Amino acid sequence: MEMVKIILTLTVLLSVALVLGGNALLDAGWGSALRSIADRVLPNPEITMWAPAPEPGSHASSYADATGAGANYVYLVDAADDRGNVRELQLIFFGRESNGEGWLEIEARGGSGVRYRACDAAEAPAAARGALDR
Repeated sequence: MEMVKIILTLTVLLSVALVLGGNALLDAGWGSALRSIADRVLPNPEITMWAPAPEPGSHASSYADATGAGANYVYLVDAADDRGNVRELQLIFFGRESNGEGWLEIEARGGSGVRYRACDAAEAPAAARGALDR
C-alpha cells in the first residue's frame, strides 16, 4: 500500500512538472518552434500551397532569435492548394515581420510552412485564389 502511495505521489509531481514546464516553454515562444520541428520530423507529405502575405503586426506570437539580437515572428495564415483545399499554416518569419505585400508560395508539411517564397497573385492557381477569396 505504501508503494502505491509513493508511485501515485511521483506521478502527480511529474504531471505538475510537465504542465508547468510545458507552459513555460510555450510562454517563451517554444510552442511554435516545437510545432515546426514536429511537422518536419513526422511523416507528413509535403504539399505546395498559396496564401496572401500576412499583414505587418498580425503575427500570433514572436520570440527571440538564436542570436538574441532580433526576433522571429509567427503567423497563422489560411492557405490553399491547387485544388482549393484550405488549411491553417504556421509560418515563421526569421528576423523580420511580413511586409503584407503580394502572395506566398509555401511548401507545407502538416500545419507548418517549411519553405516559402514571395510570388504574385497570378502565380497562385485559380482554385487557391478562389478558395481564399470566400
